[in-house]
Amino acid sequence: MSVANPYNPLFSADETLPFVGREDVFSFFRQHLVGAPLTHGLVLIGRRGLGKTALLHHLAGQIDERYRLCLVPLTDLDLTGEERLLAALTEAIYATLEAAGVSTYRIPAWPAASPDGTLSDPRAWFKDEFLSVVMAALRLRHLLLAFDDAHLLFDAQEHGALPQDFFAYWADLLGTYKRLALIFALDAAYEDRVLNTELLSNPTLHLRLAELPREDAERLIREPVEGVWQLDPQVVEGILTLADGHPFLLHSICRLLFRRSEERHHAGPVTPHDLAAIHDAALDQADEILRPLWQHLTQNEQSTLIALVKLDKEAPGEAFSFDALRGWLLGAGYAMGKTQLAAALRGLVYNGLAVVQEDTYSVPAHLIADWVQANFRASQPPPPVQPARPARVRLPLLGLLIVLIAVMALGIAALAGLWENAEQEATPGTALSTATLSLNLEGTRRAEFASQTAQALPTATPTATHTPSLTPSPTVTETPQASATPRPARTPRPTRTPITIAPTPMPAQPVTPVSTPAGTATLDPGG
Repeated sequence: MSVANPYNPLFSADETLPFVGREDVFSFFRQHLVGAPLTHGLVLIGRRGLGKTALLHHLAGQIDERYRLCLVPLTDLDLTGEERLLAALTEAIYATLEAAGVSTYRIPAWPAASPDGTLSDPRAWFKDEFLSVVMAALRLRHLLLAFDDAHLLFDAQEHGALPQDFFAYWADLLGTYKRLALIFALDAAYEDRVLNTELLSNPTLHLRLAELPREDAERLIREPVEGVWQLDPQVVEGILTLADGHPFLLHSICRLLFRRSEERHHAGPVTPHDLAAIHDAALDQADEILRPLWQHLTQNEQSTLIALVKLDKEAPGEAFSFDALRGWLLGAGYAMGKTQLAAALRGLVYNGLAVVQEDTYSVPAHLIADWVQANFRASQPPPPVQPARPARVRLPLLGLLIVLIAVMALGIAALAGLWENAEQEATPGTALSTATLSLNLEGTRRAEFASQTAQALPTATPTATHTPSLTPSPTVTETPQASATPRPARTPRPTRTPITIAPTPMPAQPVTPVSTPAGTATLDPGG
């Protein structure tokens, strides 16, 4: 028996695809499409692949018959200008009325453009001329405009293709025509922008789409192929384990299994071996919805999902506590505090990538875990870089003190040499040599700045520093016949401001220079 494949993860209005469940969503619309006229739009929020488009296509048969549903797929329309959008809406509404058997002979056609190719005021024409005739033709019935992929309106507005008061214009239309109602179905990533738009800001008129409950997911697997093939009970459980209640993943797996069974003319049941054979293909198709979702996550959310997947691979089917997740993250080098981890887990639950039960967390669909396991290496955020250990710096006050001691010691040494040689005969016209100490003030300033910077680092570990010590020589050995100029054991580096210590010469007494002993320590603050 030849039967068309009843599964397709990418919904198409041209196909008759199975649709089960969503009674809570239909009840939401039935509840709000009665009673007082709406002054705000109804908002259907959901992630990609949860079935927003399919639900809108089945909405007409679930609401009061007085409503004429006009479904507007914005992905098929030209959104490069408001005039083009209003012209497309005119055609869509006209087609809806004709399909419903409403008289359309009085409804005006889109007016001819002016010589420059534009209308003088398309808004006024659409509101005062077109919609007034449409609502009169409907008599007591209502017009329900449903904008699918309505987040594209926000994108067009952001790019300047639609005016900033676009949504305010539609709020004015709702206030003018009491039998007009609006539905906006959009991606969950735009939820914050919805709340900041006056037309859509009433949270009581928002419905957030979730995965199918388990019983509806099992119905979606079994009912479309009932009497066509046989499913091993383990296969049904395996599909639910891989896809949970995600409609896109359920359709993807079942479509691949149907093709495999179709190749053998549906002879024999579909077994776990078949499920294992199509796993890689299902993983590739899952990239269609998981990659954009992954890219939308924050770095902390990505890291936390990786931790959850790693723990799940070590203990499949188990749920993990907050402390277990944080322990894995810290052990892997992710510096994440408790508050950051709690926020990341809330984000994962919100995006359907984690479920929480009794303070434990798990991945809802194993196909999600398999996809992360196969792709996270290329996208895994690097562990936080550990702060570099500070360079060996001298404490500023101690360094300055050592410099002052060195200056004083060399000065005393010079003076001591002067007075000891004053008793000897001095050569007329010969003055004492000048002792010069290079004080590296710039080096000292940099050392002080580096020390303050190191102290300000939140996680810096103090590093032991080596403090040079000045060891004065206990004795000075005189060289009676020395004629060479005294010089230090090591030449100091040049600095900005040399400090010169020049004792007052004693012209009446000859002075014999005293050489500095080789063992005398010198201090170079900039070294």
